Amino acid sequence: MREYVLNTARSRSSAYGLGRLWFYISNWCARRNLLKLHLLDDHQLKDIGLTRGEVAHLARLPLSVDVVWEAERLRLIASRQRLNSTGNS
Repeated sequence: MREYVLNTARSRSSAYGLGRLWFYISNWCARRNLLKLHLLDDHQLKDIGLTRGEVAHLARLPLSVDVVWEAERLRLIASRQRLNSTGNS
């Protein structure tokens, strides 16, 4: 997993020109898919680990931010908070 993350980071940092354009296009496509999440009810969003507020936050991010990575980051933070709150009870 570490090698995958390092390789992805290297390819993203060196992605200029058409590579950078591809990055923005892929982010734009991810945004279009993100809009479909607004059609889900709150229970379905909870099943995938997001809230309606987080979806709205992701939709407001600039195009230079990868919303898939940011959504995963938010999901991990929420799961850690749930673990900490249940562990401290």
